[in-house]
Amino acid sequence: MNFRRVVSTTALISIGLVWTTSTNCLAQTKASQIAALMSSLSERGQFNGSILVAEQGRMIYERGFGTSDVKHNAAFSPNTPVYLASLTKQFTALAIIMLAERNQLSYRDPLSKYFPEFPSYAERITIRNLLNHTSGIPDYVELGLERPGLTNKDVLSTLIRQPAPGFAPGDKFEYSNSNYVLLALIIEKVSGQPYSLFLRQKIFVPLGMKHTFVYDQSRQKMSRAIGYNRFGDVSDYDLLTYGEGGIYSTVADLFKWDLALYTEKLVRHATLDEAFTRGNLNDGSSTSYGFGWAIAEYNGETIYAHAGRYGGFNTYIKRFPKERATIIFLTNHDFRNMGAIGNALINILHDESYTLPKLSVAELLYRTYRTQGVAATVQRYRSLKQSADPTDDFSESELNELGYELLGKNQTQDAIEILKLNVEEFPLSWNVYDGLGEAFMKNGNKELAIENYKKSLELNPKNSNAQAMLKKLTGQPRDQ
Repeated sequence: MNFRRVVSTTALISIGLVWTTSTNCLAQTKASQIAALMSSLSERGQFNGSILVAEQGRMIYERGFGTSDVKHNAAFSPNTPVYLASLTKQFTALAIIMLAERNQLSYRDPLSKYFPEFPSYAERITIRNLLNHTSGIPDYVELGLERPGLTNKDVLSTLIRQPAPGFAPGDKFEYSNSNYVLLALIIEKVSGQPYSLFLRQKIFVPLGMKHTFVYDQSRQKMSRAIGYNRFGDVSDYDLLTYGEGGIYSTVADLFKWDLALYTEKLVRHATLDEAFTRGNLNDGSSTSYGFGWAIAEYNGETIYAHAGRYGGFNTYIKRFPKERATIIFLTNHDFRNMGAIGNALINILHDESYTLPKLSVAELLYRTYRTQGVAATVQRYRSLKQSADPTDDFSESELNELGYELLGKNQTQDAIEILKLNVEEFPLSWNVYDGLGEAFMKNGNKELAIENYKKSLELNPKNSNAQAMLKKLTGQPRDQ
């Protein structure tokens, strides 16, 4: 018997038990810290949704908070399907990677190979350009196409009529949802299957993602989270595009997806590496985006993440491969503090302190407005500002969004009062005058609309919206 080996093995077992116990204790400590953070955020009205946090490949915290469907009083759970918005892009990218691994397409393939109806510039745009957002294809959102019921066919019909890309392919990075709509259509052309069926058969079913699906009108009445804006109005998913968005999923299913990316269940490691490799530009520099993933550094470690937002939905996934740590949360109330929440969770995982996100003054003021009217709302703002509570968010965007909420409800005169208050608070911001100009324009006060648009242009001569509105109001170009 090799006594030294027995001693060494025993020692290793002991060390292993101590390490495991220590790791479990640390995980429990972090889980309790996360639970305290999320409970606090929920009580403060700053989180409504589901969350999952994992470390060392093990889930250490998972919970739903609040209501997923107000009308039906449905509680949020880790298995509540939520619209993923741009988190969909990583699935579209993986589908392209699968087809490339099977030699059914190449990243070097030109766009014109699949869409000969494009102008000749499509011969210089490759699938890789689409994946990396370096194609120059304009975002359909910027083209003004976004509307309820919009389809991929609608997007393609407009894109093929664009006379030129925004820049030469590979010259720069510019995020464009159109790229991933085109990739979804390529998946269908190459595979001979609908995008939704390909993802279900090749990704969702193999990984056991039972609550994940590509949305279509047949799923309109199924149990899922409904989107709401920050003031409580329904702001649900209403597009029918896919590839750039379109998927509903849960934090529990997304954790299955996360774990699969450490394996070869879907594709080989060498093939998958492309997704987590920075894109290259023509000048030799690199971007911060791979195939459907944003790439960054944190404390010397390369991490991968993506966020999504549409209507009332905000979604987030961040992966720390070195630590096998993952943060996933999905919300349906259009909160603007997702970055702050993500940073707090990251700090907990790395044993660092964190700061709670500030409380929204706009949401607080809206509650006052609904019960007491605009005059009381303005007075409430002044009182809050005088108290100077550091936990309140008094940023310019707060009053701006409240003003636009009222403008959207056709409470135009009340919106004007809120936006005038914003001008008073932020007199050097071009944006506040632009917003007030829009409100006066909607109210039929042409002279004050012109006055505010001109002031906005003085502060920001590049404000194209003010230029366009002045031309519309005066019937003349700005320089005449």
